[in-house]
Amino acid sequence: MPARALCGLFICLLLLTVCTGTTFASEYHFLLKFENRSGGRILLVDLTRGEESPENTFLLGRVLRPATDIRRRSFHATLWAKTGTVAASAVNGIHIKVTGLADLDRGSTISMLPRELYGQSLQGNPESLHDYAIYTSIASGAYLFGGSFSPTVGSRAWVVREKRRQDWGIGFRPRTNDVITIEVVHPDKTLCRLSINNREGGFVLADYANGTSKAVARVVRPVAGVGRFPGTALAPGSSIRAAHAAVIDISTSPRGKIGGFQIIPLTHSFSSEMLKSQVEPVYLIVDSLSGKAMMGVAPLFEGYFAARTGDRREPPLMNLAGHTVETSLLSGLPEVKVLADFGEGLKPLPVAVGRDDNALRGMLKLVLEFSQSQP
Repeated sequence: MPARALCGLFICLLLLTVCTGTTFASEYHFLLKFENRSGGRILLVDLTRGEESPENTFLLGRVLRPATDIRRRSFHATLWAKTGTVAASAVNGIHIKVTGLADLDRGSTISMLPRELYGQSLQGNPESLHDYAIYTSIASGAYLFGGSFSPTVGSRAWVVREKRRQDWGIGFRPRTNDVITIEVVHPDKTLCRLSINNREGGFVLADYANGTSKAVARVVRPVAGVGRFPGTALAPGSSIRAAHAAVIDISTSPRGKIGGFQIIPLTHSFSSEMLKSQVEPVYLIVDSLSGKAMMGVAPLFEGYFAARTGDRREPPLMNLAGHTVETSLLSGLPEVKVLADFGEGLKPLPVAVGRDDNALRGMLKLVLEFSQSQP
């Protein structure tokens, strides 16, 4: 290889290492399949290993209870997700937008939930089962719900019914033996760091693995505290508890405790249920540099982010051919480190539980750093 080409390769690798702290080894591309029946399989298809076959299809878990209906009035931010895509990815659930009606000011969804929520709430209290949810045997923090195979916001989803594609939209209802499929595709550009200067007017900078850096937003209102966001009970501190078309939710509390803050776009802060964000210091409000709406737009609110905890071991998986493969060898999402600078360099977020309006006061910068551990 000519010296110039070798030099270019070295620089490219150096940029990758500087940007992420580790070289990205592979892109990810996989399918998640949910057989909507009691005992139905939940499958992972690693498409980086070729077309779907028994060798690259792995059993993640089982359906404990199938969905028989949809949630007609889901959370408000589903309004900005595209029909037939993942509207939210969280440690406590995956939500697919089935349809959306402007007069309802929100969308309808079908959900997949971790085993911790079977018959109980996030607080551990008894709770009725929801017909709009597929209850799974998979624990929060592993595989689907904050693990390596959490679907990113905006991932395309479809339904196969009697071997034919079934359209989402008005009138759709899940049926027994439907197969709901989510496709998770590596974005065109590898994002390796998102840096938020936590002050009014501060830039939100995206660093990409090709060596480019771009300001993608500005801070309208910095965050200073943490609040009682229930889903953080299923996530460790300094991790992404949830992501959806208008929120990145960060946990600051240990598993079993509640505490965290949210990054939201300016337009969403004016939603009726979010007006509190204008005065409460537990929200980091951002806006685009152009003034265009940011909901459902990459890189913050589509394409890159999913729930990602990184604190639980993911056991090896068996494929349909009967062979066991280490999870780390499969195509999965990068790990994400959540770091903060209070004037002494980047470190994990301080542990903060409950409502504390001053827990993050003095935070100069928030960094979400991606790294790929797969070989």
